[in-house]
Amino acid sequence: MDHILVVEDNHLFGTVVCKMIRQQLSCKLTWVENYADARKKIEDRSNNFSVALLDLNLPDAEMGEAVDYAIAHDIPSIVFTSRFNQQLHEQIWSKGIVDYVLKEGPDSLNYIIKQIRRLHRNRSIDVLVVEDSALIRNHLVETLRVQRFNVFSATNGEEALSVISNNSNIRLVITDFHMPIMDGFDLVRKLRRQYSYNDLAIIGLSAHEDPTLSARFLKYGANDYLVKPFSQEEFYCRVHQNVDMLESIRQIRQNAERDFLTGLYNRRYFFNYWQKTLNPNKPTAFAMLDIDHFKQVNDTYGHDSGDQVLREISALLIRETPADALVARFGGEEFCLLFNADKEEATRVAEHLRETISRQKIPVEGQQQLQVTTSIGLYCGNCAEIEKIIRCADEKLYLAKQLGRNCVIATTTIEGEELHDQ
Repeated sequence: MDHILVVEDNHLFGTVVCKMIRQQLSCKLTWVENYADARKKIEDRSNNFSVALLDLNLPDAEMGEAVDYAIAHDIPSIVFTSRFNQQLHEQIWSKGIVDYVLKEGPDSLNYIIKQIRRLHRNRSIDVLVVEDSALIRNHLVETLRVQRFNVFSATNGEEALSVISNNSNIRLVITDFHMPIMDGFDLVRKLRRQYSYNDLAIIGLSAHEDPTLSARFLKYGANDYLVKPFSQEEFYCRVHQNVDMLESIRQIRQNAERDFLTGLYNRRYFFNYWQKTLNPNKPTAFAMLDIDHFKQVNDTYGHDSGDQVLREISALLIRETPADALVARFGGEEFCLLFNADKEEATRVAEHLRETISRQKIPVEGQQQLQVTTSIGLYCGNCAEIEKIIRCADEKLYLAKQLGRNCVIATTTIEGEELHDQ
């Protein structure tokens, strides 16, 4: 859990900030009203603050000493200030802060929450800086690390391609134009042949005054462009804007591919991607699972309890299936699994799931616990037509229902004589 330190002597503002943080974020919160208490909290290493929200001017520290102290202890710091001018702007940014917030009203409070969330997410985002000047490269790397990004670096485009090939989690590339061996234009062109705008953002940089550079960078595939020298504040705004764009696209994609209730892949995703998840050199195992008498659960305990059963079964399927299996909610109380396995292994997996589900105690409203069973139809073979595979597994599922439910019916053939194993 993140631990946030708030240092603010204005009791009204501090109360409002802390209330909003508690309402919108799941975190531990410590609020102090002066520099002396802030030092004590920071010196206590058990606190391990993930971010500090700091008033620039405190009664016992009028020159921003609380900010300096927090940054010296490697705590990402967001500064509160009620006044603003160019001199103060330069002074604040020179300290190595994450950002500053003017005490102006509700919008300022919302911005604070947004920046705290941004810092939290940045820990899982890898960024690559490509710059041949060691001085500029190191400055950019350290500037990004203030925001808690995981940062890699390269001195030219060729080296950058090698870094990316070894680090598949890189989501943002910041590249200079003029570099030896491979310049920024060639790097952008090569990256765009492998990565779409939805998967990788690119920001071009250059100190050249050529007005055509920005357009050329964008035409070759960059998302954005900055002319050096640029302010730290503008740099952060551009970086965050591009990362926010990637995250929005990922969220839209997830909403389109995932079932809202269970978080499993949905039927649409299954049909679009099933071939990519399989090894064509191994037999395909496809199982259809249906929760037995699920309508009775809804009728007896209510739809909220029915939803809880679906969530619990979904979590169990993810937990208990092979790591390479595609698990999807096909609709209602019906699920499917797709993975590479021979009949013996696939049947073992299906039987394990059936047995594990039957033992699972699912908490529902009124502190009651339900136990449900599943019927499973299983196909295992080398048929390449997914429609036939689904129809075959569905027939076996129907047979499992006819034979009394809570059983697995498996087959290796689509048509003709079929050997059923129960």
